[in-house]
Amino acid sequence: DLFRFKGGVNCGHVWEEVLYRLKSKTMKKIINNSLIIIYFACSIGFAQNRKTQFATELFVYSADRYDTRSLYDPATPENYEGTPYHVNDFLLGDVYLENEIILSNGALRYNAIADEIEYKESLNDDDESAKALVKSKEIYAKIINDTFVFIPSQGYFLVIYDGNNLSLLKKLTKKYFPPKKAQNNYERSTLARFEDRFIYTMYSKNGKILELPRSKNKKLKAFGGNEKIVKNYAKEHNLDLNNEKDLKKLTLYLDKIEGFSL
Repeated sequence: DLFRFKGGVNCGHVWEEVLYRLKSKTMKKIINNSLIIIYFACSIGFAQNRKTQFATELFVYSADRYDTRSLYDPATPENYEGTPYHVNDFLLGDVYLENEIILSNGALRYNAIADEIEYKESLNDDDESAKALVKSKEIYAKIINDTFVFIPSQGYFLVIYDGNNLSLLKKLTKKYFPPKKAQNNYERSTLARFEDRFIYTMYSKNGKILELPRSKNKKLKAFGGNEKIVKNYAKEHNLDLNNEKDLKKLTLYLDKIEGFSL
């Protein structure tokens, strides 16, 4: 048809130009479609490999990055009051990436001094083999009934309540006091001590964080424009805002208020 209606080969150049234009359009479509297919294929491949990549790169450095052993010798626990750990022993737990398990039944524990989740493959493995979990907001760990999440620039938090819009978190820390030898008969020697400390934090799904002061009055004032809502609910239900169970009840209530924002 191209030869018949455009004069065939005797036409000189018109048929060649038309054919070229048709070929150009066709090739552009082929190239564009190919690029789209490659893009989606790469996207799908990236999504599929992402979890595998995280699973193989969960541990990028050895545990005790902050040299916990310079403060604590696990071979002589009798020389200390307390430990650097939330729970001293490793316990079985799971590691999640965006709500999907990527490591099951590993031996885990939280090091409050180093702010690390320590991991070893088996409860029977030597503690020296422990590594530290990569710190990422996309990765969290469940150790028995405790869930630890990581917030960038804030560290690990123990989840007390996790709602649709609002969560209550608990920041666990340890204060180290070195041993003290008695200087005379009127003093007494003291062991090295790890003192438990914590602070509660409310966290909204839009990324806002509200650190709750220790005193009740300061807790109320921390809510700013929402102080009246919190104060009335606490009074009506006789809540002690320094009590964890009551703080959890308050968080649950606030979480259900449509449009509530920290």
